[in-house]
Amino acid sequence: MEGNKLIRVVDANIEHMVNMSLLYIVQLGTKHDVFKLVSERPSYPELLARMGAQNKALLKKFLDKLIKLKIVEETPIDLTLNGFSYEIRVPSEDYKLLLSDWMPEFEEIYRMVDFALITPEHPHVLMDFDKDADFWDMRMRTAFASAYRKLIVALGEIKNGTEVLDIGCGSVSPVEIGRYASPDGYYLGIDYSPALLEIARSRVESLNLENVKLKEIDAHIIKPHNSYDVAIMSFVLEYLKNPRTVLKRTLESLGSGGRLIVVEPFRDQFANISALEFFEGLNKDFVEFPSREEVKSFVLEEGFDVNFEDVGKSTLVIKKL
Repeated sequence: MEGNKLIRVVDANIEHMVNMSLLYIVQLGTKHDVFKLVSERPSYPELLARMGAQNKALLKKFLDKLIKLKIVEETPIDLTLNGFSYEIRVPSEDYKLLLSDWMPEFEEIYRMVDFALITPEHPHVLMDFDKDADFWDMRMRTAFASAYRKLIVALGEIKNGTEVLDIGCGSVSPVEIGRYASPDGYYLGIDYSPALLEIARSRVESLNLENVKLKEIDAHIIKPHNSYDVAIMSFVLEYLKNPRTVLKRTLESLGSGGRLIVVEPFRDQFANISALEFFEGLNKDFVEFPSREEVKSFVLEEGFDVNFEDVGKSTLVIKKL
């Protein structure tokens, strides 16, 4: 796929993920009688007490998302329905861009919510990076994930000899991106999940990618030792308690002219992103999706001399001057 098409593929599929999440939110509200109960205008505590699910913490998160999405309104004394309606449009030119293989995992996450409503420790809630590494590996092997990795390679101009730092590399990027830097470049993938790194390591070794190195470390405490040409942060900022610190240290690791490529469902670019956040929040490490302007602000406040390039709705290239 050429660069422009890859941009459109990534954006269109994220948009569809958000739209599907919104539909699932409405389906959950109907299935668990939330809308029926809210129509009686209970107070927030009354509604929680009347709902049968045992996991009240998750119920509260669900209600908070309904309020944030303006489906439910909280007044000083009760909750009420807003008579909501949404129009989900898929432009005809986007149909050929949609990739279907991420949907089974997405449907599985929806199914997990029902188990999570019983208890957050239910064995069918498969959202832990280590305990459920196989599930995450499946998500990372979809055509959608491959598309944004190809976009990263194109934007970073990653080729033989390129020095690459990949923050939150997971189990697939070390092979799919690391091989482009072979044999004369260098790829360092870091992740705090030993289980995902073990899957990645077996793939790297089977392909004899000697220039691909993996390290188990929390991104918050990385210390720049090399001067990299390209740094990557794809779908990682939402799991960081202090993204500003990680952005700072990552940019410090780049040489002059180096590029940091960030791929995210930026919250200021996708309406109703809160719906997707509810489902991704089944992972205990999930915080929230960043906004693109927030990322830019963090970088500028740290005093870096950079150029920003907005690539579509979901990608940001930060070039260090």
